[in-house]
Amino acid sequence: MYRHVLERARVRPGTTVLDCGCGAGRFVRLAADRGATVAGIDASGDLVEIAVTRCPEADLRVGDVKQLPWPDDSFDVVTGFSSFQFADDHVRALAEAQRVSRREIWVVIPTRLAESGIPRVFAPLMALLAPEALPSLQTSGMYALSGPGKLEDILAAARLSPLLDDTLEATAVFSDAAAAVDAFLSAGATGLAVSHSGQSAVEEALHDALSPFIAANGEVTLPGWFRVVQAG
Repeated sequence: MYRHVLERARVRPGTTVLDCGCGAGRFVRLAADRGATVAGIDASGDLVEIAVTRCPEADLRVGDVKQLPWPDDSFDVVTGFSSFQFADDHVRALAEAQRVSRREIWVVIPTRLAESGIPRVFAPLMALLAPEALPSLQTSGMYALSGPGKLEDILAAARLSPLLDDTLEATAVFSDAAAAVDAFLSAGATGLAVSHSGQSAVEEALHDALSPFIAANGEVTLPGWFRVVQAG
């Protein structure tokens, strides 16, 4: 998925790239390896610290994608890999991305949810969340822009038009169930479930939900697909 965007966006020496919701900096590192001048922003200071160790030459900051701390037209390419949907104001987040981009924006969100493994693993956790947490997850969570027409409406409201629209398969593979549970425990929604119902209850629910995806050798394989949209 990262390579797909790097190639389609023609990222090369001299390209300036901003990754919104950069997390631990995997995409930032790949863009820098192609010679790009890179920057990233994430709400998690812990993840940004990891990103700094992975790509020390990048301009990496802790902050809100709705208030990007860069001037207008600062970057050729602005990306958001499963990030814009977490903003509590999707239109404002995309409008900010447009403000700092002089060329294009790439929005990547999960799609084909009924066939995907990760939504099926997360589904039992909904019963372990505090009732008051559910509305916010529906409006600003992992799948907030995945419903029919949702992304199109948000792009239009931000005065953006889709230029390319691809669907990519992106299978997640873990060495065993314990590694998969650890990965899911790092997600924000899982943290909310742990706060409300306790870690043991959440771990038990995750193990049960993962069982259909465990192979004979113990490896966990979760099928998944992402929608990759170039907008401008």
